[in-house]
Amino acid sequence: MSEYRPKGAFGVLLTPFNEAGKVNYEVFEKEVEFLASSDIDGLFPSATTGEFVHMSPEENIEILKYTAKVARGRKQMAAGACSSNFDTTVSYMKAAKDAGYDCAVICVPYYITMPQEDVYEYFRRLAQQNIIDIVLYNIPMFTGEISINVFKRLLQEKNIIGIKDSSAHMKRIAHLIDIVKHERPDFSVLSGTDDCLVPALTCGCCGSMTAFSTILPEVNAAIYKKFARGDIKGAQELNSSYLSLIRLADSIAFPAGYKLIMEMRGYKMGQKQIVHELGTREYQRLMEEMGNELLKVIDFYVKNK
Repeated sequence: MSEYRPKGAFGVLLTPFNEAGKVNYEVFEKEVEFLASSDIDGLFPSATTGEFVHMSPEENIEILKYTAKVARGRKQMAAGACSSNFDTTVSYMKAAKDAGYDCAVICVPYYITMPQEDVYEYFRRLAQQNIIDIVLYNIPMFTGEISINVFKRLLQEKNIIGIKDSSAHMKRIAHLIDIVKHERPDFSVLSGTDDCLVPALTCGCCGSMTAFSTILPEVNAAIYKKFARGDIKGAQELNSSYLSLIRLADSIAFPAGYKLIMEMRGYKMGQKQIVHELGTREYQRLMEEMGNELLKVIDFYVKNK
């Protein structure tokens, strides 16, 4: 396969929906253009925060095509290709290849638990399709885990070029980085959580795929710039500046909180799934807290970028 290796900050795109529950492409185009014109390094549509599970395969493929069309090659492109079955994942990989993506990000099939030997065989078979470079996606809170032993075996598949680890488990990430350092130095280990972005970079991750690189791309881009200059303290201060905002986002059904913050940035997101409706007073309190925290983050960024 190619010599491409994903690195840097990827924005996990949030998918806007209209009142009929269909993708709002007018808003989505503005979101993609916003990110393609920013200082982040890559785009990642049809991902977890992008609610791929709430869309049909046809809708997800259309999202992939549309993102690539609007981005026009300005950023690295990672396609969400997660599914609960092999054939749908293959169809996503083919669509991503045809649309010009650099890689496809693929999780363990979800809902029915797979033993680790089956996890290994699943990714091995996908790699042998030889369609597009693959980034493994470890997100154990929603799917089965990719064990360390299976990970080590999959390093033998040369078109598996990276892993996005959303476990937020720094011990595990440290071991992944140590393994690739000794067994396959060209392999990319990327963090999937904004909360511990700087600790992951300090540990040796070469990049990240996260929601806040979409919601606050200027802040995460500044974190990377400070880190590259050796200003670890400054990078960590910026990273810590939005932790209260993440806690507020996580206080309601995922990913509704993240979409509310994105709306405060000027993008009408809508909801696809039915979520628990907050009481009016509770909703107003949450929105006020989010708004105040967002202003604090942006003010801190302006003063410390």
